[in-house]
Amino acid sequence: MSQNDLADRVRAALPAEQRHAEVFRAVHITQSVEGGGDAPKFARPEVLVGHSMPGDGWARAFSFIPLTFKIVFNAFPEPDASSNDPVVRASRQQKNSRFFGTWEGLAGQWMAALQPRCSGGVATAFALTESHVHFVYWQQRRGGGKLGDAYEMGPSFRRDTIAWTRHRRKDTKEFQIGFTDGSWGTALILRDDAFLNAFPHTLSPGDPIP
Repeated sequence: MSQNDLADRVRAALPAEQRHAEVFRAVHITQSVEGGGDAPKFARPEVLVGHSMPGDGWARAFSFIPLTFKIVFNAFPEPDASSNDPVVRASRQQKNSRFFGTWEGLAGQWMAALQPRCSGGVATAFALTESHVHFVYWQQRRGGGKLGDAYEMGPSFRRDTIAWTRHRRKDTKEFQIGFTDGSWGTALILRDDAFLNAFPHTLSPGDPIP
């Protein structure tokens, strides 16, 4: 599956006036530590219910062991009520954390949108228009590969709620997205050059987190 194939399908699913949108495939980097951004189950959207592709069952079976490991060791944290604390914020800034905020905040909703629950495979993308960012979930064979026909529109954010963007580490495709409520979240953006073109004022890894 090529990025262009996914982008073309996502654009075709948008309203006609938004089909010039820039489309990005985004991936959540699992890191079950404080500030890692692994969303709890209740916050993650359940998508493409009832849709599956040939091979999904085998792939799901092989993915069961690492999933069990995460559940046993309680990898999915509860909302952090202390994340409005300036001391916690300063600590997360210093550690260059992937996530700061509550699950009800803008970054929390963004991070949860990156981690959909799906019985089959799913490709997560977001379409960037002049006014909004729209998440779109597209059916894909588990483990990557062929796209299916089913899709589902996900959460939408006003573009003006994005306060800043930052390249998290040199020589990676990780970008932090900062929001107007003071929260931030991180995604692996596969088309990093296009992302930098869309957000030309993106901070460098040497710049502090605002």
